[in-house]
Amino acid sequence: MSIFKTAQNGEVKTKQLGKEGCRVTLSVEAAPSLITTAFQNAAVQVQSRAQMQGFRAGKVPLDLVKQNFGGHIKERALDLAVKSAINAALSDAKLDAVAVPTLTKADFNTFNDGQAFTFELAVDVAPEFDVTGYKGIEITKKETAATDKDVQENLDRVLDANARLENAADGATIDDKCYAVVHYTGKRNGTDDYKLSAESELIDMSAPQTMTGLAEAIKALKKGDVKDYETKEGNDTLSFHVTVDEIKYKKVPTLDDSFAKDMGFETLDALKAKVKENLDAQAKRDAERDEVTQIENALVAANNFALPQSLVEEYTESSLHNFVHNMTQLDPHNLPAEQHKMFADRIRPSVEKDLRIGYIVHAISKKENLQATEADWQAELDKTLAEKKNDEKQIKTFFAERKDQILATLTERKVFDFLKKEAKYK
Repeated sequence: MSIFKTAQNGEVKTKQLGKEGCRVTLSVEAAPSLITTAFQNAAVQVQSRAQMQGFRAGKVPLDLVKQNFGGHIKERALDLAVKSAINAALSDAKLDAVAVPTLTKADFNTFNDGQAFTFELAVDVAPEFDVTGYKGIEITKKETAATDKDVQENLDRVLDANARLENAADGATIDDKCYAVVHYTGKRNGTDDYKLSAESELIDMSAPQTMTGLAEAIKALKKGDVKDYETKEGNDTLSFHVTVDEIKYKKVPTLDDSFAKDMGFETLDALKAKVKENLDAQAKRDAERDEVTQIENALVAANNFALPQSLVEEYTESSLHNFVHNMTQLDPHNLPAEQHKMFADRIRPSVEKDLRIGYIVHAISKKENLQATEADWQAELDKTLAEKKNDEKQIKTFFAERKDQILATLTERKVFDFLKKEAKYK
């Protein structure tokens, strides 16, 4: 363990005991005067809530409070003293904590009014590193224009989404391309089971089925035909009595001017042009996101440094809570330990990557003097107001309340614009 220079400011003496990654360990000696002040403030705070017979609440004389509530005063004084000493120690050691420091060692029996009190604490600080590898990043440029094939595939999906079912001709039999409407009753081991019955069930003969054997059993049947068949489910024997009610085929619309008009366009060419425009815009957005991802991956690969683990755990827990709350039916607060660990292990790498990128972007902005200005903030506000003219008051309030966050976002945008300019495209 390393020993570093002692610092002091009158209230505390601090000694850096060691540093591992982003975690700094300090020894802190709080001066007797700081402890006395803490006891005095604690006594007044306890007095404001103290109750004794013969006195109104909060009006008990201070000497009686000290005599009767000494334990409460000492407990409160300890909290006040430690917080004050920690703040002074961080200032002394010129440390910018990124999370609440943790008390790691203390003998509370030595905490007394008018006496120095020594303890140790651990504090996570921002990583110190020389950012590198951010100029000349190689980026593979993605295509931003949709092809004729892309347009046709999109139109085919639109046609399929607008398809309808039509009854098959008389005498038609069930095949792999049709839809069958059936009703059936079922028995489990010879006993009627309502769970194995259905009315007007539509079966897509081209798709996998959840009811084992049903699709195969009704193949080649006609409307009105009846079929009995059996299948196994574990050790149980399931028997079904199936009746074919209808046979239908999917009718896909013809891609022509008439269909285009149904979709709100004058001609088929106009519909195709709009589809291509939308696909081009989507391709451009995808390409821009891909560029950012390639840049982020290159930055992370080139800058390997320790992260403040308290922040990693805090953000992991927050992301886990949001994920479980939004994507599952589970209560995030009541997750079994095994499931909690599984989710945390899955989420943590993404949290670490995002946190690392944040530090790297901040370092580049400082190194290259890429800071968003008041003028940038105003320009962004003006642009947003021009786009959404009916929400002027709400937008101005939003920009004023979140000015720091918006400036940070604009700074990040400047950094990525710089990185793209310096990149090597292929």
